Amino acid sequence: MGVWLKQRFGQNHTVMKIKSTTDQPEEPARKTLKEIVHGEAKTLGPEASVQEACEQLRSEKTPSSPVIDKNGELLGTVSERELNRKVGGFGHDPKTELAQTELNQGTVYCFEDQTIAEAEKLLREGNLHQLPVLTREKRLVGTVTLEDIAQAQRATSSE
Repeated sequence: MGVWLKQRFGQNHTVMKIKSTTDQPEEPARKTLKEIVHGEAKTLGPEASVQEACEQLRSEKTPSSPVIDKNGELLGTVSERELNRKVGGFGHDPKTELAQTELNQGTVYCFEDQTIAEAEKLLREGNLHQLPVLTREKRLVGTVTLEDIAQAQRATSSE
């Protein structure tokens, strides 16, 4: 193809040769999240109090947590910042107020069969710390972070 382009457009034109993807090893972007997802994600149930939720988030050193129902379906996420701001700021009792009252139902998530590149894009565009990973039946499988993606990319490049 490069020869044909030079003949067609003359020697003064730069021809870019694109390497076929079949010549290259599998890229991390082609791997699915199922291959790198953290199983056993730390979650909260809808009955957790604001105090319990904040304590769990602090002990895990994570800014937010998925909230799931008894069937493992994602209801949304709660963040320590929002819990402290909305509940504490309005004088609600954190021992009795349920964390689900401050549930973010617009949670960004992805599916386990999506690529690592798709998850990375969601994490970066949303400026997210972690991304819940679901089955197509909307059951929580785990979470993924940019650090997980970077580790997967390093592991693939060293193979």
